[in-house]
Amino acid sequence: MKLAIVIVSYNGKRWLKATLMSCTKFAKKVPVYVVYNASTYGSADYIAQEFSDAHLIREIKNTGFAGGNNIGIQAALAAGAEAIFLLNQDAELTNDCLEKLSKYLLNNPRVAAVQPAIFLPDGRVNSLGNGYHFLGFGFAGGNGLTLKQAYQQVPWARAGTEPPYVSGAAVLLRASALRQVGLFDEELFLYHEDLELSLRLRLAEWSLAVVDTARVIHHYDSKRSNQQFYFMERNRWLVWLLYFKLPTLIILSVIWLPMEVLLLLLGFVGGWLPAKIKSYAYFFTFRPWLYIRERRRVLQKLRTCTDRHLLSYATARIQFQTTNSWLVEYVLNP
Repeated sequence: MKLAIVIVSYNGKRWLKATLMSCTKFAKKVPVYVVYNASTYGSADYIAQEFSDAHLIREIKNTGFAGGNNIGIQAALAAGAEAIFLLNQDAELTNDCLEKLSKYLLNNPRVAAVQPAIFLPDGRVNSLGNGYHFLGFGFAGGNGLTLKQAYQQVPWARAGTEPPYVSGAAVLLRASALRQVGLFDEELFLYHEDLELSLRLRLAEWSLAVVDTARVIHHYDSKRSNQQFYFMERNRWLVWLLYFKLPTLIILSVIWLPMEVLLLLLGFVGGWLPAKIKSYAYFFTFRPWLYIRERRRVLQKLRTCTDRHLLSYATARIQFQTTNSWLVEYVLNP
């Protein structure tokens, strides 16, 4: 299987050396595409000088995680890649990771996306596959837990079943599946783009998987800015409006609306209320609704399953979120 690696670089010079060295060490014959996403810290020149074998794509505009990865994926597809491995700029490959993932794709022809077990530098889990709440909150399965704890507490890991969605931080994507369903939705820009692509693949009857013997180290930073809160909240609404039918959305609104009141209060206390208000403002213009209407038409052509099936992968509890645990456990989850 012909592979390629895509890394989107945005102000990530402090991580890139370790990331690219891990590719050089553990994926010597795999072409690496680095998309320089309009960074401001000179990382493009550093890549060109220190890692001249990498295919450097300089972008003068920041197209976000979704757009940046799409540029790299398109270049890899044009070069004949049969599977593309997305790797965060702050993540590192380990020995045999790509070999194990590519072998899994070869042996499982209906799997479109397979991720490794992603670990934090201290050995705790970052993701054994990602989960989503029925109101659209996404979370990394097992984040911050020991491996033993994660296998006990992450439902799909405990049961050995398909993860709700795969993490964009490190995932191998089958080229033929991407050609069928398309690449990342660039309207999302940042956050939930991996959830949306996973849902789209499932609409078209593709499966997702985690190979826990393949491993990646992720220097994960859980801090959140107002801009990040904006995209997380906006995109949570946007993905659900794209995927679910009106009767489903009406049913969900019984809990969704009280949750929004609570989130406004939490935003006020936590200092991210302006971001929350801004996420609402996005929907008070005409353009997003035109986009939603046209995008829903595209998705309907792929659909082979019901809303009930998509929501069967959802949880009623937000688990392992980076939010303060007491807020999640005693306020949001009830």
